[in-house]
Amino acid sequence: MTSTPQPTAPPSRLAALRGNCIGSAVLLIVQFGLGMGVNLYVTLPSHRSFFSTVFGSATLAAHAIVAVLLLGAAVGALVRAVRCGRAILLTSAGLAAVLAAGIAGASFAGGQSNGASLAMALAAAVAMFCYLAAVFSLR
Repeated sequence: MTSTPQPTAPPSRLAALRGNCIGSAVLLIVQFGLGMGVNLYVTLPSHRSFFSTVFGSATLAAHAIVAVLLLGAAVGALVRAVRCGRAILLTSAGLAAVLAAGIAGASFAGGQSNGASLAMALAAAVAMFCYLAAVFSLR
């Protein structure tokens, strides 16, 4: 029985991918902390536009800015994984979880439902698992 060899990427590309995944995990921790602060201590006004609601509080604005950075890091991790030919499934799932958390966050900003808050937290946990599993799979 023969097996197909796994593509070998230069060590520098693997190191960059590992660093990108670790960076994404760190951003997820920061994002999770900011999200808990928003959920506990910020009252979002109703009947205001989305952008005036999001940027009406410094904590919520920081949460939104870190979300954009996290989205960029997630896309970057997937691009690097495709170029290396390794951890593509994990980084794809991580990006999908980040997008799901963002959609739940937009829903939470509109209505402050508990379900949207839970969906954000669970999606962040899935993304964290994916990026840390990618780091360990790249050893």
